[in-house]
Amino acid sequence: MSVFGGGASRFSMGSRVGVVWLVIFALTMPLAVLLSVQLARTSFEKVSLRGRTITVKGFAERPIESDFAMWSGTLIARGPDIATASGKLEAARRALLERLGVEGFSADSIGIGVVSVTPQSMRDKDGNATNTIEMYVLRQSIWGSSARVRQVETFSRGVSDLLTAGIELDAEAPRYLFSGLEGMKLDMISAASGNARERATRLLEGGGSELGSLRSASQGVFQITPPLTTEIDNSGMSDTSSISKVIKAVVTCEFEID
Repeated sequence: MSVFGGGASRFSMGSRVGVVWLVIFALTMPLAVLLSVQLARTSFEKVSLRGRTITVKGFAERPIESDFAMWSGTLIARGPDIATASGKLEAARRALLERLGVEGFSADSIGIGVVSVTPQSMRDKDGNATNTIEMYVLRQSIWGSSARVRQVETFSRGVSDLLTAGIELDAEAPRYLFSGLEGMKLDMISAASGNARERATRLLEGGGSELGSLRSASQGVFQITPPLTTEIDNSGMSDTSSISKVIKAVVTCEFEID
């Protein structure tokens, strides 16, 4: 009896202890769940806020005027023999050089290439070349550069007068260049970055968020285009066909959102 009674007593004591711990566990479970949910929510909000950014492109453009011009052409002279063709080429070269000097090209800015000689054979009735030389064709390149841009433009338009005078000339269109691009780059990048910030601010207006600090920025290629054109090139465009141009800069910026 004593053994059985002692066993029952020990069993009763253990049961009471188990019930107490069960009650404690039941009371603390909701609090633990609440704390876990709150911790998870706080962690999620931090991750979400940490990733809130906005990326925009900023643009800036400025009109410019070319300050340098380059012109080139090829004189062509023909004759039944090399001596006759050479005499014609020399007369044409003197006339062209004189005209270049009048139009604002200094002597040290003019270049003269070597003379190439191409014999042309006579052809038979079937159009096949024979061994008989019909004429010699001489060609010589001449080029020049000048800061008198408008004067070069006038010269290129009036070069047809030389053709009227019997001078055979294959003239290229002038190339108009701008030498001050490097000095403008920093100002253009700054203006484009300011435009990016303004765009981002406008996009966030009314959304209850404010624009934060700049996280990253990357510079795109500069474009030099004719006025009023929308043409661009991923590797950068540099127009040489027009005197008046537009420089365009693009900057991609990533901002934090507060």
